[in-house]
Amino acid sequence: MFIDVEDGYLHAQIRGEGPDVVLLNAGAADLRMWDSTVPWLAGFARVITFDHRDMGLSSHATRPYSELDDLAAVLDAFAVDAAVLVGVSDGARRALAFAHRYPQRVRHVVAAGGAFGDFPDPSPAESAAYAVMREHFAGIIGEADIHAYAARDIGAWGAALDEPDRRLMVGLQVANTYWIRLPESLGTELDPPVKHRLHEITTPVSVVVGGHDFAATQLWAERIASRTPGATLTVIPRADHFPMLSAPDPFRRIVAAAVGGR
Repeated sequence: MFIDVEDGYLHAQIRGEGPDVVLLNAGAADLRMWDSTVPWLAGFARVITFDHRDMGLSSHATRPYSELDDLAAVLDAFAVDAAVLVGVSDGARRALAFAHRYPQRVRHVVAAGGAFGDFPDPSPAESAAYAVMREHFAGIIGEADIHAYAARDIGAWGAALDEPDRRLMVGLQVANTYWIRLPESLGTELDPPVKHRLHEITTPVSVVVGGHDFAATQLWAERIASRTPGATLTVIPRADHFPMLSAPDPFRRIVAAAVGGR
């Protein structure tokens, strides 16, 4: 279905019965990244997926918009009072920001591979790790061939993916070339951003990170877990930035526990 939002629309899907769960996509991906997650999760939950603006089948943004208002519109469209939010990468950032603004609408957040850019008041280790991540982006930013760009990017973020899942994530990046080529996203979250306000979050948070993810992402996971009251941290040694693909069994157990499933 399509959900009308200010100045645009969002493509969304729903499946299953039970507690409400919303899956939030990583950057440069759309709801198809959850194709292997939705079937098992829908066995004990009502699962909602949707494409963020500028991605998948949702409309392109023409002016600044609120990412959090878009998520609220999705919940409203499906008459959801409160949901478990499961976000990967940029989706983890959106989930935490939404939980900060609307704690009454979020039962639990699973934040996997949370991506927040530069660290506020970074430690030496955080500065060094983020420099490595910047070097990665600097090495691919001038790549004119979008297929080569996507292959190199997913090769770094998805180091533990098998070949079919690597091809999936590369294909999703290619399919979402419009977003990749944007000078900057017009989406906004909190002001100041949630990365400065983790200590204010009251929702239960399960932080997840892969042992094969960037060192900066692993340090972000430690920061989220240490600064968010009551948060827990799980490191999945064999996972990368996309644990739902690279380590589906431990990821499933974490999500099921957050939902209250099996």
